[in-house]
Amino acid sequence: MKKFQSQDLPIAFTSLGILLIAFSHKIEEWTSISFNVLIVIILIVYLIPLFIWISVWLKNRKNK
Repeated sequence: MKKFQSQDLPIAFTSLGILLIAFSHKIEEWTSISFNVLIVIILIVYLIPLFIWISVWLKNRKNK
């Protein structure tokens, strides 16, 4: 069985972010966490793939 590879993680985090934004109002009802706090957490989840892509791009650029 293959482990998660770094190129697979951005897709997983993006999917998680989409699900979180879709259910953010329900999460707010269930947990009493403010909607603004949920949006900040979701934005952080969306930024993780961006960080991974940029770091891989910089490593590839450095090696060439």
